[in-house]
Amino acid sequence: MSYLVCHVQKFKANDVKGTQIHNQRESKNSKNKDINRDRTILNYDLHNEKHINYNHKIKEIIKDGYSVNKGIRKDAVVMTSTLITSDSEYFKKLPLEDQATFFKQTYDFLKEKYGEKNIVSATVHLDETTPHMHLCSVPLTEDGRLSAKIIFNRKALLQLQSELPKHLQSKGFDVQRGEAGSEKTHLDTQEFKIRTKQEELKRSEVEFHTAYNELNIKSKALENLTTNISNLEQTSVKRSLIGSKMTLQEDDYNKIMNLAKKELLNEKSFDELKQVNTSLERDKLSYHKGFTEYFDKYSKLKKEHKKLKDNVVGLIKEYKIMTDILEKNNLIPEVKQKLKLEKESERISKRTKREDLEL
Repeated sequence: MSYLVCHVQKFKANDVKGTQIHNQRESKNSKNKDINRDRTILNYDLHNEKHINYNHKIKEIIKDGYSVNKGIRKDAVVMTSTLITSDSEYFKKLPLEDQATFFKQTYDFLKEKYGEKNIVSATVHLDETTPHMHLCSVPLTEDGRLSAKIIFNRKALLQLQSELPKHLQSKGFDVQRGEAGSEKTHLDTQEFKIRTKQEELKRSEVEFHTAYNELNIKSKALENLTTNISNLEQTSVKRSLIGSKMTLQEDDYNKIMNLAKKELLNEKSFDELKQVNTSLERDKLSYHKGFTEYFDKYSKLKKEHKKLKDNVVGLIKEYKIMTDILEKNNLIPEVKQKLKLEKESERISKRTKREDLEL
């Protein structure tokens, strides 16, 4: 079971634009070396269909929900970002469809908790080392106050850390809450990434030591095999005076038989390992092929969607232009009458053809 990471960060008005640029990948000069630009196309926003202006969105939310009869301080926290993720190994084992469900369930839970009307964006990043989601929201209380201290006090954060893993577990995801009192909740994004890298480094060290121990075991086995071969070379063999039979000492015969048994066992183990390796290679190729096909289909559909969307926008513009012309020249009644006559003529024509067929 993996740990769920739930990290909340607060932003003042001056910091919002930078968050927007990062979340929506609006700059190609990002200092974040973890971003793989080839995979950026896989990112998506669960709350918005296209990129938005965060500051405009925040102003709209505050305008609709802020009900206190006094101005907002310039240094007030106007937006928070809740980062949701787990360890990279967990997501590697999770198919893309299940990853999408994981973040959709998380979004639905947080939308219910913070209020859908207060959500700014819910961006899922799949182009970094570990898949994660940034859910940005305006910290408005139920009575219309702008207060991150109330929405994200210690009690509320501890409750979030407990309830969200339980919700995901109920949906079939094998995650548990992080350690109580963990500093992960209070780290800024850069510190969080450094801590994540440190944890990955620790896992790599464990894997290295495991591999090193296995290498030592294999080295000893090779050393034993070399010794056995050396002993075998020292075996005294004599040809029989009659026929083609060979004779050897009883100790040497037992020695050869023991070596033969060991070799048979090694060969059997080796064959089993070869079968497992072949199976793993086959699974790897199958997964790579499936991912490539999925990525190609996604890219093609996205291009087609953009093309259709542009066509619709063009048609709407043309319709508006034509409507304006008709209204300007007071031709709309005439057009409607003409369309009515054409429709009536078409109806009569169809009826006539049907009567001719009946005759």
